[in-house]
Amino acid sequence: MKKRLFAVLAVLCVTNLMANPHEEAQELFSDAECMACHNQEDFKPNKKIDSFKKLSSVVDACRFNNGVEWFDDESESVSKFLNDTYYKFPQKSH
Repeated sequence: MKKRLFAVLAVLCVTNLMANPHEEAQELFSDAECMACHNQEDFKPNKKIDSFKKLSSVVDACRFNNGVEWFDDESESVSKFLNDTYYKFPQKSH
């Protein structure tokens, strides 16, 4: 019985992650009120942001300059969300 319950919970967790892998990052982005300074037109490749590494650096700069209290992994998660949603840069595995 416990094994079956664990299996069902595991499937639900995986299904939830597959449904929206960026849910937490979207919430962080929203809570930080990033769209108060930005609009969707700001989120496209340009001379300043032409790689995932530079995107991550810009996200960190915004985070620090605006006193957003994200952990490093949360900042990375937001960078991945923005990349997957807007930029589409290749990402190297760390």
